[in-house]
Amino acid sequence: MPKIGPEAIKAGIGFLSVLLAGHLLLGLSILLKEVSLNKLEAKWQQLSPRKKDVDKVKEEVEAVEKMVAPVRMLVNDRMSWSKILNQLSNLITPGVWLTKLYVQTQISSPQKGEYARSLNIEGCAASLYGDETSLAAKFTKALQDDKEFLGYFSEIKLGPMEKNALENIPVMNFQLFCLFKDED
Repeated sequence: MPKIGPEAIKAGIGFLSVLLAGHLLLGLSILLKEVSLNKLEAKWQQLSPRKKDVDKVKEEVEAVEKMVAPVRMLVNDRMSWSKILNQLSNLITPGVWLTKLYVQTQISSPQKGEYARSLNIEGCAASLYGDETSLAAKFTKALQDDKEFLGYFSEIKLGPMEKNALENIPVMNFQLFCLFKDED
């Protein structure tokens, strides 16, 4: 077996010393990381119930926002209701009278939280000549052709119609749906 000289022994001891020091430093580093991890896990356990409360409040806020959105749309409305109603009055065809006006808001895209609004008009058309259906259609056409009235709506369409009689006079009940333009 070859003899190892004192310089080789010193070099081997130096190398082992460096290796041992590196091992100790890595071990100490791992130990410090474990202590830090344990502290963070303890803090997470403390915050976990609070996070659940915050998530619950967030969900409640989102639900309220969805309920408030239609009201907010009405409050921020930039249209002149007096102009709409006045123009509606001016366009009524003789033999037609309105029985109900209301604004309806429906969810158009639940995923995006988008809403569509329409002005719904219910009315009756009466005529001694039996042309009640044409009176309702004529009124609808007058609304569709009026640029001022149509300026607020993207579409105006005649809905269901139902024939009735009022004191032996033929009457046609009708519905109109006026879809408001997007306000974006």
